[in-house]
Amino acid sequence: MHPTQDRRTALTTSQPRHRIDRARKRRDLLAAPQAIAVLEAPAGMGKSVLLEQLAEELGLSVHRSATAPPDGQGPLVLWDIPPASAPEDLPEVYVSGARRIVIGKRPETTLPSLDRASVYGHVHRLVTSDLLFDREELLSAMPARQVERVFQQSRGWPLLLGQPNAGDEHLAGFLASELLSPMTAAELVALAIWLDGQPAQLDSALLPLLDLVRPILPGALATALAVRRQDAEQAAELAQAYLALGLTTEAVTTWQSIGRLDEAFDAFRAGGGRFYLYRYGGAAFDRVLAGFPTEYALGNDTLVMSLAMQALKHGEVARARRLLADRFGSGVNDVRRVFTGRGQYSADLVAFRVVMLIYEDYQLTDELFEQVFGTLSDLPLDDHIVRGSFYNSVLEFYIRGRRLAAAEDVAQRAIHHYEQARVPMLAFYISLHQALMRLLMGDANNARQHAEKSARYLGKVGFDSPGDARLLALLNACIDYEGGKPEPLARFLSTELDDFVHGEIWPSLIEFALHYGSQALSEHFSTIAARNFLDRWRVYQVSNRQFGIMIELREAAILQNANRWQEAAERTAALATRITRAWVAAAGEELERLKDRDEIVQAMIWLRHIVYEQPTRPHLEVQLGHIIGNLNLTGRQRLCAQIWLAFVHKRRRDLSRARGVLHKVFEEAARLGAIAPLAEERIFLTELLEQQRIGEYLEISAPVRQVLRRLRDGGLPNSALGAQSGLSRRETKVLMMISEGSSNKFIANALGLSEATVKFHLSNAYRKLGCTRRREAISAARALGLVS
Repeated sequence: MHPTQDRRTALTTSQPRHRIDRARKRRDLLAAPQAIAVLEAPAGMGKSVLLEQLAEELGLSVHRSATAPPDGQGPLVLWDIPPASAPEDLPEVYVSGARRIVIGKRPETTLPSLDRASVYGHVHRLVTSDLLFDREELLSAMPARQVERVFQQSRGWPLLLGQPNAGDEHLAGFLASELLSPMTAAELVALAIWLDGQPAQLDSALLPLLDLVRPILPGALATALAVRRQDAEQAAELAQAYLALGLTTEAVTTWQSIGRLDEAFDAFRAGGGRFYLYRYGGAAFDRVLAGFPTEYALGNDTLVMSLAMQALKHGEVARARRLLADRFGSGVNDVRRVFTGRGQYSADLVAFRVVMLIYEDYQLTDELFEQVFGTLSDLPLDDHIVRGSFYNSVLEFYIRGRRLAAAEDVAQRAIHHYEQARVPMLAFYISLHQALMRLLMGDANNARQHAEKSARYLGKVGFDSPGDARLLALLNACIDYEGGKPEPLARFLSTELDDFVHGEIWPSLIEFALHYGSQALSEHFSTIAARNFLDRWRVYQVSNRQFGIMIELREAAILQNANRWQEAAERTAALATRITRAWVAAAGEELERLKDRDEIVQAMIWLRHIVYEQPTRPHLEVQLGHIIGNLNLTGRQRLCAQIWLAFVHKRRRDLSRARGVLHKVFEEAARLGAIAPLAEERIFLTELLEQQRIGEYLEISAPVRQVLRRLRDGGLPNSALGAQSGLSRRETKVLMMISEGSSNKFIANALGLSEATVKFHLSNAYRKLGCTRRREAISAARALGLVS
């Protein structure tokens, strides 16, 4: 049963059918020294009933008219002024205090001359709180055991006590027509704010009563507001009230509903213009833009940029470009022209093009990047939201270029401006990126601090933003994963993945999601699950090539982790880039000078492949030294490359150098709280740690022991693949390669062996596994988990 109906049912069974006698209230009225008593309260407060009871007691009649009552000879005159009327002046005989009168009226009804009588001290007013029933009055009408319950359910409101059988529909209609209709526009808006759970300037005595009918009040308020909007003048007053009380979206849509588009646009622009989205949320942004007619919107610079931003947020880059070209000319989509000839475009449009670059598949050269930065001087120093967004956009390019120190600097500048502009949503995004940068550095501990700061910013946002809440949840799950706790990320991928994939996020955040999501799924579910996850993101390849390369490279890494090295090599080789296996094999200092994010990842995939297949290859440790020395590597990437270097030293029987490098890696991981990068290199770490001299050396350090324990808790094997079946490392590797379909000749070339040696290793593997044929050996390899 509805809560409001519950109250009225209880009242129906508790109170008597007759009206409660208000003898004490009548005595108080008659005893007041002032000549004029005014019952001034909204409908439903029992004014007319009290006047009737006075008339019955004194043998009088109640004057119900807008005209002033006649000057009779009785001791008292009773005047019940009808609602929505314009009463005549109060006769002078009453104003002067020569005769007594009791008047019932609503607060919105103005009675001429009453103020003058108040100044003379002749007026005694009873307002809403004075007309409520108290427990003593209820006690005169019902058993004592019922009084407290009835009082708590009605708060003494005469409306609920007098009409216990009114249904929700009738009560809502009464509230709309009698209680809400007389209110001013500002009072109605304040009521809407109060219903939304926020403080509002309303009659303090009325609020506890309205709380009793809160479930049906929104419907009554909607009815009252709909009536107002049908009249252009009243709708304009409503729009102004919305604006004055901070409900900008309602103000804009109300102006739009009566065709006053310039006023609607002024309110939209004052609310942030193209930044309206971040002040009021995506739903409000879409709603106000939809209210502007197409012809009007396309003729307005700010609205065109807002529509372009809306298109970008929905992944429609082509539509955004078309909108700008139709308004500003085709040259606006020529990035070089925009930033080299800034004089032909407004500073606001140029600033918007900087933001738009994030969504376009565009790689900035150093020269163009310098020109983009030059536009900052065109922006007003006090236009904090625009300057903050400039730094926000530049931050994305710095992260892509792995210039993380510079990225941190512009992130701090962006947050400063966003705090000055009081836009916590945009400050949230910056703090989120700062956490992401710490994860790229492999610093989970600092990442958590920025995640907590992000949560504080998100908590200050004044509207629901479920997509951003999911981003924060993913960030926290990835930080836990980085520290060796996979459960939160696994839970997120199981419950939130669908909504997350279809949401709008920035490119650097997509990279972050791709890496952690695929690693977690491959390690804790299956390679198939990880590849399916990557496939769901391929839709971005249609409009943005960088996402396609990112996904392909990530899939190659997942295949390597699953011991499907040949397939990984084939996928990487299929990418049309200059970073081929031959280029990497021949590279020296060039590895140290790589800058492009995807080129670095591709070079590391080839190096990892070479380390796995040919760890004793000449000069390999020198090449690894060059890639480790590359200043554009992330902290995570550097940890991984150092593990490969330790593996190469171990295979070359240089155990001192191997354990020295590995000890440094583990100490750094302990300091940063980074377990996930080590877990992804389990293929190499397992063999390193099973070497007694290395394992015992690492166990000396307490922080390193803790990292080792967390790695083993996360599933790091205690022995190398194939060891349980008595297979040697070479036999295991040959077996994995035939499982991928490699011929003996291919294996011989890849491993630098003769075909006869390959056949020798295969025959040993067959014997140890109890197999006689190649197909049986492949099935056995899969059963042993050598390949996924």
